[in-house]
Amino acid sequence: AVIFHNYGLELNQVQEQYEKCKTGPPLVRNLPPVAGHITWSRHLYKRIEGPMRKFQSNPSVLMGRDAKKLIRMYNKMAKTLIEFETLWYQAWVNSIEAVKTGLQATLIIKHPDDGMRFHVNFDAEILQLIRETRCMDRMGGIEMPDAAKMVLLQEQKFKTYNHELSYFLKEYRRVTQLVKPIVSNLLKPHIENLEFKMRPGMVTLTWTSMNIEAYLEDVWKELDKLEQLILTVNDLMENRIDANLKLVSNVLLVNLPEESELVTLDEFVEMQERHVRSTTDFLVAKSLEIENAVNDMLGIMVAFEFDPHVPAVTESEIIKVKA
Repeated sequence: AVIFHNYGLELNQVQEQYEKCKTGPPLVRNLPPVAGHITWSRHLYKRIEGPMRKFQSNPSVLMGRDAKKLIRMYNKMAKTLIEFETLWYQAWVNSIEAVKTGLQATLIIKHPDDGMRFHVNFDAEILQLIRETRCMDRMGGIEMPDAAKMVLLQEQKFKTYNHELSYFLKEYRRVTQLVKPIVSNLLKPHIENLEFKMRPGMVTLTWTSMNIEAYLEDVWKELDKLEQLILTVNDLMENRIDANLKLVSNVLLVNLPEESELVTLDEFVEMQERHVRSTTDFLVAKSLEIENAVNDMLGIMVAFEFDPHVPAVTESEIIKVKA
């Protein structure tokens, strides 16, 4: 009688806990929602199932009137918990095909709400589906749909592609930000050339495509080529153009005598003539160095290998720089 009384209290506690928490049960840390809800209901079920199994091993114990009442309570609670698990499981199974459509999305998108910046177009629901499948597979006693198994088997592939594309776009932003404003128009075709190479990832390639690795290899190669060009252009500008322009800007146009030095007008004129001659030679040499550096820079930009579909550097932009 005492055992039955205690078991009755346990049944009541489980029922109260279920009613109180069924819409938002306490989930085990790091478990995704569906696996978390099923784990919670299974925990409650085990609390009432264990003692009942022991009672069933001794049938004479279950012959009394109190026993029949407890059996009815147990059956009702067990049915409720199994239905709870079944509802969550079935809802998850029904959602799998909808989640899988995320794999038909293109690899990259330009987001209009973010200044048309590039973003990896990977649906987080896919990762959630993978987590749910792995957790429920470990729990046991749950039939895994083939669609969920197929996604789980490709987990590493999806994560690798997602990580590499995210890193690529981060590097794309870093490299394009290296472009100095003064040459942005000249380098615009080169950036457009890279974006043209990225275009399949925005138009044709999805997460189930077979040639994603080849695509990644192509865009990385193109990004490396663009970075080398930008670094070379920046080096030319800093060390051969800007450095010489700074030297030219510091040239004194008039050579004034010391404050304590008295000079006649003729001496002053002769002093300026000598200064102008030496300064002219210096300015001509620096001007020639700057001109050669600009020509070298433009030559590198023009010699860049573009895709036939991408317009190269225009003559008008070249003329603007030379002018």
